[in-house]
Parts: sequence; structure tokens; C-alpha cells
Amino acid sequence: MVQFDNQYRQVKLKVVYYGPGLCGKTTCLQFIHRVTDPLRRTKLYTLNTASDRTLFFDLLGLDLGRVRGYRLTLQLYTVPGQVQYNATRRTVLAGCDGVVFVADSQRAQARANEESLANLAENLKANGLDPDTVPIIFSYNKRDLPDLLSRAELDKSLNGRGYAVFETVATTGAGVIEAFSAIAQATVQSVADRLGLAAQPDALSRLVANVNTALLPLTRHAPSAPVEAAVTVHPAAKGEDLQPDDLITEAVRANLAMTDLNMRLDRLTSELERRIASLRSINEFGRLMTLAREPEDITAGFLDRLLAEARVACGSLLLVDQNGDLVEILRRGMANDPLARRESGGKSPADVILASRQPFIARVDEAEPAQLIESPWMEEVRNLNLIGVMAVPLVAQDRPLGLVTAFSDTTRGPFEDEELELVTAMGANAATALANARAWRSLEQLNRSLEEAVAERTKELQEALHHAQKLAEELEDRNLALEAANRQLRDLEHLKGDLLNRIAHELNTPVTAIQTAGRILTRYDEVPAEKAVKFVEIITQESTRLAELIASALQAAVLGVPEGRPAPTGVNLTELLKRVLAPLKGEIEKRQLNVQVKVASGLEQVTGDADQLEAALRAIVKNGVEFNREGGSLAVMVKLVRRGADSLVEMRVEDKGVGIPAADLPHVCDVFWQGGNVLTDKPRGLGLGLAVARRVAENHGGTLEITSEEGKGTVVTMLLPTGGRRK
Repeated sequence: MVQFDNQYRQVKLKVVYYGPGLCGKTTCLQFIHRVTDPLRRTKLYTLNTASDRTLFFDLLGLDLGRVRGYRLTLQLYTVPGQVQYNATRRTVLAGCDGVVFVADSQRAQARANEESLANLAENLKANGLDPDTVPIIFSYNKRDLPDLLSRAELDKSLNGRGYAVFETVATTGAGVIEAFSAIAQATVQSVADRLGLAAQPDALSRLVANVNTALLPLTRHAPSAPVEAAVTVHPAAKGEDLQPDDLITEAVRANLAMTDLNMRLDRLTSELERRIASLRSINEFGRLMTLAREPEDITAGFLDRLLAEARVACGSLLLVDQNGDLVEILRRGMANDPLARRESGGKSPADVILASRQPFIARVDEAEPAQLIESPWMEEVRNLNLIGVMAVPLVAQDRPLGLVTAFSDTTRGPFEDEELELVTAMGANAATALANARAWRSLEQLNRSLEEAVAERTKELQEALHHAQKLAEELEDRNLALEAANRQLRDLEHLKGDLLNRIAHELNTPVTAIQTAGRILTRYDEVPAEKAVKFVEIITQESTRLAELIASALQAAVLGVPEGRPAPTGVNLTELLKRVLAPLKGEIEKRQLNVQVKVASGLEQVTGDADQLEAALRAIVKNGVEFNREGGSLAVMVKLVRRGADSLVEMRVEDKGVGIPAADLPHVCDVFWQGGNVLTDKPRGLGLGLAVARRVAENHGGTLEITSEEGKGTVVTMLLPTGGRRK
């Protein structure tokens, strides 16, 4: 019959393993004990009387959930199989809620099985139990031995009522846990009325499912640990013959009571150890909270430590804000806390719990939901595959500060009352530490405000003292800027003067030639036709030279542009190269040059000033044409390159012309510098081309590189940044 233990809030269901002698009952219980209690928190007890040391039973407590706040446990017993100990078997069988009949599958034990089964029915009736209503399952044991009865033979001789049957090997554990799980579920369903679950089929189904969930993983892992020695309990009487049934019955009952007392002592010992561990945890937690100064450190440390102590991953911390609203500030393991969700009335379950100032614990699969909160939060918790919830208000100096919650899943199991006590104590420590930290922060903020006020006054005074110095510095900076502008203006004036002198000198020759040819051509009748054609050619050539001088003079405008990068503008490369090469087409054809233009795939434009880039690139290409050989080659290539971490656009002009002497290379970018003999082979132009190209490159944040070998050609490379950096 179901036993209610109000002191420990337990519901005890009694299951007896029955069967003939040496059939494997004790081995089954030893295996179950090893599997269900690997940490050896419970003990096996063996009864011995003075005259017989084979009279024993094993007891095992197993937690399988809660019903109306009571822990559901199973107590497992074995009975002696020998016929002469029938009084003991009958006494042990009293008040049982379920029976596992362990049959010996060996053919030689067929009669012993039948006699033991008949004895079971007789003793059930003797204890006022109906064999037709008490849950019974069969365990056909020793299926690994030779000369066995088949299952059909065993069913025919023993299982006429069609009870559930499990084939087992107790020595290895095969089928043992499956049989134990089946009797546990059958027993829970059988005593539903006495547990108050008959009218609640959903609650009963969840409870049975919990039993199955708790025992199912045990069927997958057989333990390898040795069998633990049982604790032997001796009867008080010594040297007496306990053969009479009444004396045996009394001895067994006395030993049962003694065993129960031993179990209670074990439980008290475990409880004491647990409380000592809790006190240590609380003491350590209190020390950590004392060391924490910032409220953020306290809240984060509190929640993480609490979840670690509770062995869960889901929980949250809610604090009361300045408006008095409960706000979630930390959350672990879930997208939203079901207790923090507000209902239509504006109140959340967390608000209700905080208002009550009482710790709250619930298991969502209990027969009846918690009465404290009427809301659909439990269904939301179920949907998250969580089974337990715990919430503790944080109160300091009679002022509610917030609420901490924790949720457990099926793997962890539901929360216990002692865990709620631990979390409540931790919450009290955390609330006090949080209140102190906030007070400390307020004091620090007040001090900081005073310090800031003093610092502000000091700053104003310093600003007033340094104002004159700043004005002087600004005046000095402006003077320096004015001096720099004056220097630049003088440089420009000097450039202007040099340019005018150069232009005047360079224009003299072509203008004189054009004037002379023109005067001669005015006397057309006196000039032979072939000479007239020659004079026209002179006029054309000198006009072209004059145009080139004018273009060179226009290049000088770039030298007058102030230093600094121009506004970034996209310049189409194809159009730029067309504008650069178009004026040079006649000279290229005249010299019969092979010109190649190569632009890297995907490089459609560069960034910069279109006019400056055109002037610079034309000056470089023009030099490559003018200083080339008849029938020579010229290559214009544009591509992206890397220099260290910088991404650059490389504009490269390579010719196979006369090259530049090594002594002239350092001067080729000087303004108005021209190579060659001034009287014999001085190049045409003003000597501004490469100077302009270098200035354009520098204005764009780039560089101009020139390499040349006399007699083999020259390579001029203008490198412009793209603005990209290597990742």
C-alpha cells in the first residue's frame, strides 16, 4: 500500500522481487542499485537472523518525481526463496504495491517456479491483497545458461494471465532495468486513486512519462563497478530459534523498523553534509559579493554563480528600475523569460512573485499547477522543454530590488526545496551587496560631481590664463602661413619670369622662320614652285613647333597649383589615353613607331584631377616619342600594384629610344632643364614635361619613378594611390 512520509514529504511505493531460491532476485537488485545510484548515496541492507543468514531483503530508494509536492520513491525488496522461510516472505510482502516474479529458466527449476508462484498468490491473499489487482510482471532469468525452458514453455506453466514478460540475465544486467521500468510504470498507474491522479489523466500520463524518462537512459549503459557489499542488520535476539512463524514475523518486522531507522540516519547524514556544503557555498558567495564594488559585477557574478550552483543553464535577473518597473537586465540560455512576460492586466508572473516577497518553486508537470500565479506561463515553459522553475525575490532593508529566476530541463531534473533554500540565501547576500554597491556608487557620483565642479572651475581659469597664449600662437601661425604664401608667390613670380624669358627665346626662332617664309611667299611670282612648297613646309613645321611651345607653356599652369591632393573625381582611363595620344599621332606616324596601350582588365577609371593627369601623362608619352628611334616601340601600360600595404595605380610608359645618360638622370625633373648640347642638339620645348609630371604625381599623393639606360631606352612610372589599404 502507498505510504505517505510527511516528515520528508515522500510517497513510498513498495515493489517486491519474488521467486524461488537462487533464481537471481538479489543479483537483480544489486544491478539496479549500481545503475540507479552510481555515487552510492543509498545502501543495500541484508537481514540475518540468529539461526539463518540467508533471510534477507534489499531496499532501494529511487526518486522519480513529485506528486502534489511529495517526492515519489520506490522501495525494492527481495524475499528468501526457500520454502521454510514462508513467514518471512509473507511479512516482506505485506503492503506491497507491485511484484516482479523472477523465474529460473533452467529446466530443472520448473517445479520450484510453479511452487513459488503459487506461494506468491497465497501470501498476497494472506496480506489482504488481491492477486488480480496487484501489478505483476515476469522476469525469466538466467537466459544465458544451457538446458533452458523456452519462453513458450515458461508462459504455459506460469503466465496463464498474460502478464508482461522480460527475458533477463541478472549477472550482466540484460533486461533487468527494462523489467524494473515496466513494474515502476505499472505500479504508478495502479495506485493512481491513492495518489489523487485518477481524475487527472494528463497529470498521470506526465508522471508515468517522467518515470519512463528517468529510467530509459539507464537501459543503455551497464555499469562496470563491482557489487557493493550490503549492510547487514542483525535482530535484537541472539541464540534463539526463530522457526515459529510468529517469532519470525516479529523478527522481520523489528528488522524492517531497524532498517528504516538506519535509512533515516543515512538521510540525516546526507542532509547534514548537504547543509555544510550549502553553508560553504553561501560563505564563499558572500565573500565574492563583498569584494565586488560595481553593481554590474554583482549582478553578472550573482546570476552566473547561482546557475552554476543550481546546475542549470537557463535563468534571468530582473531589477526594479527608477520608475518602479521590473526590467530584465541579464538572461542566460533562453530568448525570453516566461515569468517576465506581462499579461493583459499589465502584470507579469515575476511582478506577482516579487510583490509576495516569498521564494517560489514549481514543477510544470505536477498534477495541479501552482496556485500562486494564474497565467499561461507554464505552457510556455513546457514548450521550451523545461520542467522546473524557481524564482527568488531580492529584498534589502525591506525594499524589493528585483527577482532572480532559474529553469531546469529533463536532464537536470526538477528543483528541490533545499536548493530553493540555498538560492534564497544567495539572493539575500546578493541583494545586500547590490544595495551597498548602489549606495557606494551614489557616494562616488556625488564625490565625482564635486570633483568635476572643481575641475570645471579650474579649467575655466586655465582657459582664461592660456587664452592670450593661444591668441599669440594663432598670430604666429598666421604669420608663418603668410610668410609661406609670400614665398610661394615669390616662387611663382620667379617661375613666371623664367617662363616668359624661355617663351620669348623659344618663340623667336619659329616666329622668325614663319615671318621670313611668309615674306618670300608674298613674292609668289618670283619664287619657283618647288621652293614655294619648301617654304610652306617650313611654315607648317614652325607652326607645329609654335603650338608645342604654347602647350608647354600651358603645362606650367600645373606648377602654379598649390600643393595638396585635388578633389577626388573619377577619370575614365580610355578617354584619358585618347586625349593624351591624339595630339601626338602625327609625330608617331612620322617616326613609324609601334605604340601599344595596355590597361588591366576591370580597371576602368582612376581618381584625381583629369586636366592634371592628362598634362602629366602627355608630357611623359611625348618624351617617349621624341627621344625614340625611327621605327622604334613605345608601350603605355596601366595596372594595379601593391607596395607594402598600399594599393596603387601604376601608369608606365616604356620606350626603346636613346635613353638618358646616368649623369643627367638626377636633373630630368628639374624645371626648365633640357638635356643635350645647347648649340647643336638641344631638344625642343621648355623643359617642363617631367617637372610637371612629378608635381602632378605629388599633388595626388603619389610618386614619379624614372629608370633609363643610355642607348637602350627609358621607363617612366607614375604611381597614384587608389585610397585602398591592404586588409
